[in-house]
Amino acid sequence: MDISYPVGTAPDQRSPLTRFLPPLDVGSVRRAIAERGWEGRLILDPFGVSPRLAVEAAQSGAAVVAAVNNPITRFVLKHTLVPFGLSELQATLARLAATPKNGGRLELFLLDLYQTECSKCGASVIADYFVWDRELDRPTHKVFSCERCNYSGEGPTNAADWERAESFTQRGLHHAMALEQVATKGDPDRDHAQAATSVYPARALYALITLMTKVAQMSWEPRLYAAAQALLLSAFDQTNALWGYPEGRSRPRQLSASPRYREINVWCALEAAVRVWAMEDPGVKLEKWTGGPLPDPGVAAVFPGPLRDLMKIFPKGSEAVVLTVLPRPNQAFWTLCALWAAWLWGRDSAAPIRMALRRRRYDWAWHASALRTVLSKLHNWYAQDQVLLAFVPEAEPGFTAATLASLDGVGFKLAGCAIRGDEGQAFFQWEKSDGDQAEVPGEITPSIMIEAVRSFLKQRGEPAPFPLVHAAVWCHLATNHQLAHLWENEDAHPLSVVGEALEQAITDRRYFQHLGRGAELESGQYWLVNADDAATPLADRVEDLVVDILRSHEGISEAELDQSVCASLPGLLTPDRRLVDACIRSYALQQAEGGLWFLRAEDQPDARQADSEEIGHLLVELGNRLGFSVQQEEAITWLDAQETPVYTFVVMATATIGTSLQTYADRSIAFAMPGGRAALVTEKARRDYRLRALLEEGLRVVKFRHVRRLAGEATLTQANLAERIAIDPPGYHDPQLPLL
Repeated sequence: MDISYPVGTAPDQRSPLTRFLPPLDVGSVRRAIAERGWEGRLILDPFGVSPRLAVEAAQSGAAVVAAVNNPITRFVLKHTLVPFGLSELQATLARLAATPKNGGRLELFLLDLYQTECSKCGASVIADYFVWDRELDRPTHKVFSCERCNYSGEGPTNAADWERAESFTQRGLHHAMALEQVATKGDPDRDHAQAATSVYPARALYALITLMTKVAQMSWEPRLYAAAQALLLSAFDQTNALWGYPEGRSRPRQLSASPRYREINVWCALEAAVRVWAMEDPGVKLEKWTGGPLPDPGVAAVFPGPLRDLMKIFPKGSEAVVLTVLPRPNQAFWTLCALWAAWLWGRDSAAPIRMALRRRRYDWAWHASALRTVLSKLHNWYAQDQVLLAFVPEAEPGFTAATLASLDGVGFKLAGCAIRGDEGQAFFQWEKSDGDQAEVPGEITPSIMIEAVRSFLKQRGEPAPFPLVHAAVWCHLATNHQLAHLWENEDAHPLSVVGEALEQAITDRRYFQHLGRGAELESGQYWLVNADDAATPLADRVEDLVVDILRSHEGISEAELDQSVCASLPGLLTPDRRLVDACIRSYALQQAEGGLWFLRAEDQPDARQADSEEIGHLLVELGNRLGFSVQQEEAITWLDAQETPVYTFVVMATATIGTSLQTYADRSIAFAMPGGRAALVTEKARRDYRLRALLEEGLRVVKFRHVRRLAGEATLTQANLAERIAIDPPGYHDPQLPLL
């Protein structure tokens, strides 16, 4: 069963630890709850990896119990539900700034660690950050602002900068203190702690240990002490070498320094953290739950431990439903959490996640087995008619496979899915299976997968990238409960068994074309060898839906329009946000106040009909004027003296080229359409290799305005016509094409 994707808006990138926490859209949880009438229900989140889920569920009126074993994630959740006030954070920072250090203030001491010289005038300045080259093992550039000459920007480092950086080493008292907080001498995890701390530049580690020591020595009120820990946590996150330069890894997953990274000024990181933690109060009550009465509606209760411990005390028959965000393996984040928890609260606090220090690699087979182990705790507790909903942000193929294999493997049956391919966002609905395995086939063959992919591509009506083809196969198998029995095979993991059969299926050239220049399985797009009975291209259906919705509303928000489109195209046909956005901007204008979108006046049906008729008349007149023989039926064809078509103009008010190409296959075709469709044509070509290839080979798209311009050119002839038509292309430019 296909379900509609619960649309939200992009999350705020200024939230605490935003580069590590799941990128769950704002409003998606509220929408999922509202569509199922779960307001007032008891919701269980077995993983607790997304603070946003608990907040939105409680705001919707549900009672929430979240099992949060990671002390770092638990801290973020707690202070998202009960946020610090701006005044509390500013007061905390001011106290830290004024703390004595070496006869002066701590703020000045820390800033002085990043002292440098202005590259323009030579004045002494404080760097916001240095740019390091890992291979050279020294900073190569610095970013600063100079009050003397008013220069602000980047400049090269010099010998003095290198000398200052080299004066800090990964040895000494501060380094020993950083390790001691995590693992004492003789502890088997000592070497692992050493590896974790090595991702911090020596100067940053020195500054952080100085700060931690001062915070521990000071007398604090409870709220301000927690605020100091929050500022420290953000500084821990911001000042390690995982921040690549100039852009780098936005979501690092491996604990290794970037080839070029930013060494951020620790005091600047503290100042920036004030804005990060000064969040809006969500109006949700927070409770700690370790048993006893369950929380009331509108309350978020946090269980400080893993799901296996929660299930020992969680009352069976409570009629709770499960709504969760599944965790994605992230060696960098999990290792750093163990490190940060020990730094903030001591070694005992890090014990629940200490094992993360030891594991250096997490593959998808391991993750599928780990998810299966955790989720097995839910199965016996779950009632037959209860539903489990799971968001899977960053749903790359391995994550999708691990999710489906693990849940099917513990006795849940896939009852619905929705996947946004470009965003890598997936949403699954599961039901408890009755456990009857009698009809499960003993072998999963390529033929099963071939049929699943063919069916999906026919419904889509256009080529699909590997992640969606992969998801189509896995969802087909999980819907039919065909994955659980694979766990019985001790010689091969379910992911390997399905993966090998899938590769055989989609490389069968009797059924599928592999479009694109890359030879790798995961590259390019897949399409049918025989597409005679394929549906209308998905992109054209999305465009038609957007136009219909805009015409039926006197103003609509982008989220509501997006949700309407997703409701009409559920499951694996869920369109990407980028395509929906391109369609909206092609036809509508946004109101300054309220942000609603309105259909452009020129795209009202009557206006666009008149526009199209005018262009048709101009093309007929222009063809006759240039000496062509003109035929006017559904299309306008210009024929030369030998009655050979030179141009076949298809006048259209939309950019539904994919649909029209099925009717007009002649290379002489030229589509005449409003100029506002140009960006939409570009977006469709980006996502459909067939259309991209046709545009590269010379498929003509002529804007209405250009037809009017040509009609007014007195010097236009048959000889220069091709050159003149080509001067105003639809805007299809892709400098990366040669690399694909």
